[in-house]
Amino acid sequence: MDVVVSNCVLNLVEPRDKPQLFREIFRVLRPGGRAVISDIVSDEDVPPDLQKDPELWSGCISGALREDRFLRAFEEAGFHGIRALRREERPWRIVRGIEFRSVTVEAFKGREGPCLDCLQAVIYLGPFREVTDDEGHRFRRGDRVAVCERTFERLQRAPYAEQFAFIEPAVPVPPLEARPFSCNGPRLRHPRETKGRDCDTTTPPAGSCCGNENEQAGCLETTGRGRHE
Repeated sequence: MDVVVSNCVLNLVEPRDKPQLFREIFRVLRPGGRAVISDIVSDEDVPPDLQKDPELWSGCISGALREDRFLRAFEEAGFHGIRALRREERPWRIVRGIEFRSVTVEAFKGREGPCLDCLQAVIYLGPFREVTDDEGHRFRRGDRVAVCERTFERLQRAPYAEQFAFIEPAVPVPPLEARPFSCNGPRLRHPRETKGRDCDTTTPPAGSCCGNENEQAGCLETTGRGRHE
């Protein structure tokens, strides 16, 4: 499947069956597929007596997962890139002081397989100083972090792509020739690993240093001189 969608029915599943429910959603998706799920969540645990109330079951209250556990259920099933696309600010309903509101979550299924070192690296562009993905990879802003081929491919997809710069090796490494890669802990990738240890190329400027001629003209006008300051 490319996409699994649901609109406020997951909370109607018995609590003991919910972990299997999330695993089955993950199982039927192809690598790169996604789930987009809207459901009612609570800000506190639903007490046992409310869980047994037939009227509240039909009203999507009794089986509601606590909001943090709802998001964690996707993580435990194997999803990555989990994010709340929409979270209603005002509660849909309040019962005994417990707030129930609608949340829409998007989550992705990545490609499985071995971690291979194809000499690739990524640079996290910000805005946070450091982030950790669902597989435990840590990325500090500006660092050239070595990643395996599988992680490199995943980060080029939504919802990560705009947050990273991607560095390919000068000479591509076919996966069949790549060495195993350990994803335990962050490791920086020296530029020479991707450019080649013997790289001594010198090139002329690749166009304007400011991106385009209009931006360059603006810099020159600002400084009032024929060079940048």
